[in-house]
Amino acid sequence: MRLDRATWVLASVSTVWGASYTVTGWGLRELDVVTFNAIRFAAAAPLLLVLACAVEGRPAIASRWWPRLALSAAIGIVAYQLAFSAAVALTTVTESAILIALSPFWTALLARLSGEPVRAGVLIGACVAMAGVVLVVLGREAGHAAPNRALGDLAALVASALWGAYPVVTRPLLVDHSPLRVTAWASVIGAAILLPAASALGPPRDVQEISGTTLVSLAFSVLAVTIYGLVAWYWGVRRVGSAQTMVFMFAVPVAAAVFAVAAGTERVTWPQVAGAGLVLAALTCSQRNPKVLDTGVGNDGYHDLDHAGTRDAHR
Repeated sequence: MRLDRATWVLASVSTVWGASYTVTGWGLRELDVVTFNAIRFAAAAPLLLVLACAVEGRPAIASRWWPRLALSAAIGIVAYQLAFSAAVALTTVTESAILIALSPFWTALLARLSGEPVRAGVLIGACVAMAGVVLVVLGREAGHAAPNRALGDLAALVASALWGAYPVVTRPLLVDHSPLRVTAWASVIGAAILLPAASALGPPRDVQEISGTTLVSLAFSVLAVTIYGLVAWYWGVRRVGSAQTMVFMFAVPVAAAVFAVAAGTERVTWPQVAGAGLVLAALTCSQRNPKVLDTGVGNDGYHDLDHAGTRDAHR
């Protein structure tokens, strides 16, 4: 069975986002959740806009799409990021990972309700992958104590629902706009919300006071997690659909465990190995679709979205 380009791209995003559990934690030792994310999107937004201009020329979005774009940014850029960070800070890694990994089920449910077709293989793969995720996260060694476990679990459940809704809300934007363009403007909106919130919490930090480790964490969050990760994720949503893309969320906890082992903060266990095998098998089977092969951008129905311009730009 041949795995198409979308499978490899989304797998790479899962790997990056898995590593971000550890790398982002480095920055959160020194910066609070709101400030960290405000700096992250304030830095990512102009870079994304410059990249969009270089690739597409004039990255405009028609006025009729701005309400949906604002909703997408509010859900995926602001609310999810804050809920995720709160969950990691307040409850155990095990519980937060399990609850947030439920997001594909929310996506499948919302996609069905919105009329988007969801293949049976995707649903079966999601169930098998979820079992693998449980083995991976429960197989970890004991982590830090959770000061507010119930509140943290609630935050993780909210994050799961938000991230599950994110691709369903965003996908209509991708009919007329490139993933790069949508990511750029969503990041602008996110930064416009997070920066005043961070300022309200206290005076801005002097860059010279931020440690090198935190700067590395921020750079990774901006370049790998946000610019590459979100653009590639949107691309996957447009190419294969919300539900099939979200199955790759199950690989994130696996990648997080592998990265933690490589970083020396955790040791691998046999339940983790078994769980990782289940996740990888489920992902491979869920991507099996002999009727749709990745033969290039023509497979999307509108090839210009992978290059320059949008439908709105030509109207």
